[in-house]
Amino acid sequence: RSGKHAIARHEHLVFYPSYGSRTADDQGWTLMIQGSVYDPRISWLRRKPMLAVIRRVLRMDRTAEEYFRVRMRQFLMFGLRGRSITVRIGDHEHLVGESDYMGLFRGEVAFTDSELAQIRPVDAPTNWLSYNATLMDTDDRVLSGKLQLIEPHGVSIISDVDDTIKHSNVPNRRDLFRNTFTRTFVPVTGMPELYRDCALAGAAFHFVSGSPWQLYEPLSEFMHAEGYPAGSFHLKRFRIRDSARKIRMSPQKAHKRAAIEPILAAFPQRKFVLIGDSGEQDPEIYASFLRERPQQIAGVFIRAVREETRQAERLQATFLGLDDQRWHVYREPAEIREQVANLVRTAQ
Repeated sequence: RSGKHAIARHEHLVFYPSYGSRTADDQGWTLMIQGSVYDPRISWLRRKPMLAVIRRVLRMDRTAEEYFRVRMRQFLMFGLRGRSITVRIGDHEHLVGESDYMGLFRGEVAFTDSELAQIRPVDAPTNWLSYNATLMDTDDRVLSGKLQLIEPHGVSIISDVDDTIKHSNVPNRRDLFRNTFTRTFVPVTGMPELYRDCALAGAAFHFVSGSPWQLYEPLSEFMHAEGYPAGSFHLKRFRIRDSARKIRMSPQKAHKRAAIEPILAAFPQRKFVLIGDSGEQDPEIYASFLRERPQQIAGVFIRAVREETRQAERLQATFLGLDDQRWHVYREPAEIREQVANLVRTAQ
C-alpha cells in the first residue's frame, strides 16, 4: 500500500491484546483492534542526556543498567501520528483507523458469523483470534495481533497490575520507579495460581492498569513467564516530554473508569469480578461501579498493601451502604483463592 499515511518499512507497529463481543442482534461480532505505531530509531541527542539525568537522580548501580536500558527504550521513541491501520483477518481486509498524536490507535471491526466461520472452525480449540497488519507491497514483515472472542454470558475478571499481580510499591514513588525500571518484576505470591484457577473455571481477563503503554512488552513477557492467563490490556497514555504538572493532572481514576466502562458496556449480561489494591484509587473506582452496576459486579476484592483491614476508615467510607458480602479486603492471595474461584464458577 502506498500513500503519505502508510506505515513505512523503518516504522514499527505493535498490536495490544484485545477482545471481541457479540453484536446486539446476535448475528455477528464487534472486534476491538488496538495498538501503536512508532519510530524505533532513537537519536543519540535524545537518548544520552535524558538517561544520564535519570541515572544521577536514582543513583543507579551497574546491576540495574540492563533492565533500565530495555524498559526506558520505548519511552524514548516517537509515536507516529496519522498512520492508516488496516488489518487482514482471514481473507478479509478492514480499515481500523488512524494513529493519534501519540501513535496510539483503537478501532472496531464488524464480522458476521458466516464470515468468522470461514476462518475459524466452530470447534476451534481456543477462543483467541489472530490477525495481521496489511502493509505496503514491498514490505514483507508479518506484524500480528490477537483478540479474545468473549461470549455474552459468563464471568470476566478486571484486574489491576501494580501491587495486585506484581510488586511495585506504588505509594513510594522512588521505590516504584526502581521496581519498574531497574529490577526484575516480581509476582505477588499466589496470584498466578489464583488467576489460573479462575481461567480453568471459565473466566476471561482484562488487565486495566495505570502503567503506561510503553511498558506493555515487558509486562506481557513477565505475565507469560509467571503463568498468568492471557487477557486484554488497557494501559495508560503517557509521554515522557509531558510536563510533571500535566502528568499529575491525569489521575488513575479518570483513566481506569474510561477503560473499564466500555468493557462493561460491551458485555451487559456477563458478571464481573474486580480485583485491585489499596495503593491508589482502586477501592473508590470499584465501589462506584458496584453502586452503578450492581447486577453486573459479582464481587470486589482489594489487596491491603498498607495492611489495612476492612474496618479502616477509608474503606468503610468508600463502601458505605454497599452489601458487605460483595466487597472483600485481603492481604495474601491465599486468603481469597477458593472464594474467588468459587465465585467465578457460581456466578456464570
